[in-house]
Amino acid sequence: MAERVEGVLRDLPLDGLEPLLIARDRRTRRAAYRAATSGGLLSLRRLTTAAMKDDDLPIRALCARVAVESATSPAQLRGLLVSRTALVRAEALQAVTAVGDLRAAQAALPDRHPLVRAIAQAALRRSGANPAESYRLLAGWEPPAPGVIAGLGETGDAEDAGLVRRWLAHPRSRGRVEAVRALRRLGVAPSAELVPLLRDESGAVTRQVVVALRHDLGILDPGMLQALLGPGNPPHVRFAGYRLLTAGNAWQRLITNLRLIDDPDDRLRGSARADLTAWLDRQAATTYHGPSRERAAELDKLIEHARPILGEHKVRLLRFHAGLPQQAAL
Repeated sequence: MAERVEGVLRDLPLDGLEPLLIARDRRTRRAAYRAATSGGLLSLRRLTTAAMKDDDLPIRALCARVAVESATSPAQLRGLLVSRTALVRAEALQAVTAVGDLRAAQAALPDRHPLVRAIAQAALRRSGANPAESYRLLAGWEPPAPGVIAGLGETGDAEDAGLVRRWLAHPRSRGRVEAVRALRRLGVAPSAELVPLLRDESGAVTRQVVVALRHDLGILDPGMLQALLGPGNPPHVRFAGYRLLTAGNAWQRLITNLRLIDDPDDRLRGSARADLTAWLDRQAATTYHGPSRERAAELDKLIEHARPILGEHKVRLLRFHAGLPQQAAL
């Protein structure tokens, strides 16, 4: 049925498609635009307008692609370079840089989307230029766009870490996110400077810091991580501490989960319970080293506290894998 409808639409003239091209239903508009573009019924101006303004991403992407194919000069596509849609910007930039428009490539270097930046960087490399040099100049601005920091991480080297590091204090959270990510790409992620960002006001920043610090768990202070779980901290800060604590050895992971098994925070409580189950199902049998005496004593208390929540079966398994004597339910 869908194929028959598509076939009927392809046979309609533009006048017949007009009501469908402005229909409120997105699926109807998509079918109409597919028919109109396959038949070459839409002008470049109409395609450009739809690529810029339609509220449906597939329609914007389709019209951008057809507009690029229909354009006879790069100048006709310049409006698409400032589209709010990355795929549209990428289509236009690919076309204008293919004919050697390096100004468009330079202007797109700080783009917020990695696909657009990659196209701009490739265009500069084809011309013999080094995009990293442009990013180094742009990174000296006060403050640089987040896309500049990201681009330097994509094209620079370890010597650029000092330039990136200063923007861990970028006034925009997106800038701090890109600074952390860039340092990781450059292979220089200084734990001492990243740890304070675990308490950043932005959850996006703390998530990136967690990714960067997971490789340095051995040098992180467990007491500092435990402090992040304090009930007075924002939820995203507590979750950052949780992710790092549970990324350590098995017994620290279990203790952390058991401490949070009845936490008031839904996300932490749910994560702790799910992770306990995952450990029992997948990793417990391959955990060959038992807990230290101190951790065993804490596990003993925590497991008993969690007995009403976990149930007898899971309690028996936890005690077995931790090397603890079984206790009868009270």
